[in-house]
Amino acid sequence: MKIKNVLVVEDERMFREFLVGWLRREGLTVVGEAGSVAEARGVSEREELDLVVLDLDLPDGEGIGYAEWLLERRAMVCVLVLTAHAGRYPVAKLKRSGVMGVLDKGETSGTELRRAVQAMAEGRTYYSERVERTFRELVRETGSFYRTLSPREEELVKLFGLGHSNEAIAAQLGLSVATVQGHRRNVMGKVRVNSTPELIIWAIRNGFVRGPQIRRLA
Repeated sequence: MKIKNVLVVEDERMFREFLVGWLRREGLTVVGEAGSVAEARGVSEREELDLVVLDLDLPDGEGIGYAEWLLERRAMVCVLVLTAHAGRYPVAKLKRSGVMGVLDKGETSGTELRRAVQAMAEGRTYYSERVERTFRELVRETGSFYRTLSPREEELVKLFGLGHSNEAIAAQLGLSVATVQGHRRNVMGKVRVNSTPELIIWAIRNGFVRGPQIRRLA
């Protein structure tokens, strides 16, 4: 698999400029830069892409949502995620998504970035040791959400963790309030918490809700 055309999706301008410069020095062609999901989609529809270097937290949404959208349309595009939020839920979500590489933004060197790009060019995945360790813990842990929660329940945990009411969630997802109440009760039983405040804390600790999402809500 040859990697040549690259899109960089990163809302921090200084870091984006660093990535663009590094990729060009490695002989790759940066065909686009984006600081939001909307901009990334626009570039993706106009350009031929081999690799997307992607941040998870963007001003108008989550990078993982964009990655899933892209991979549904272009299954052969390689996606390399650089994130400062390698918590348990993001790791599980990324592992399931088809993303080929995940690196810790704060710990990645140019050498490791080069290894990741090379691995993907050879058709292999590349996950940082921290990501692999987190995923192994999830798989081994008998009562982990990875084993016990359904995809629908995981989606709802994100909303529960943001403090949304049953009524607001029901309206957003087109469900009855009673259905949302039932899901909340089932989720709390599965993750072994007894109150909504405890559920919010659990959701934050497991990475269902991250700092940027809380700040946007506030």
